[in-house]
Amino acid sequence: MEISKLDVATRQLESAIALHFSGGDYLAVVTLAGAAEEILGKLLQRTGKRAMIDHLIDLDRELTGGRPFEIIRQEINGVRNSLKHANDPNEDKIVVEPGEAIAMLGRAVVNYVSLTESATPAMVRVYRQLMKLHPDVAR
Repeated sequence: MEISKLDVATRQLESAIALHFSGGDYLAVVTLAGAAEEILGKLLQRTGKRAMIDHLIDLDRELTGGRPFEIIRQEINGVRNSLKHANDPNEDKIVVEPGEAIAMLGRAVVNYVSLTESATPAMVRVYRQLMKLHPDVAR
């Protein structure tokens, strides 16, 4: 089967969303959504557009005055990377909060919408859930 990276990321993201809303394993949601977010982010960068991670780095700079990239990267992608790698024996046990799932879904949806200028009904549902969870941001 030949498939575009956009289609791969779309299928990963749609599967992660379905799993999330059906009450599925949130670790799998983070992993699938994280893979989609990363692919979509790279596709955005290829087109000269900014990915969600770029906006998060800018926000961190604004709020903290600028910290080393490695610290920010660990905070932003640490859980996602810990779920897909086993390089560090000190990370044989990790802490993953259920909220990581909706956060990663949100990041992936933003990248998808930025890239395609469209959203599927499932992606709109993620957005609506985020607005319910964070009404102060919805203003």
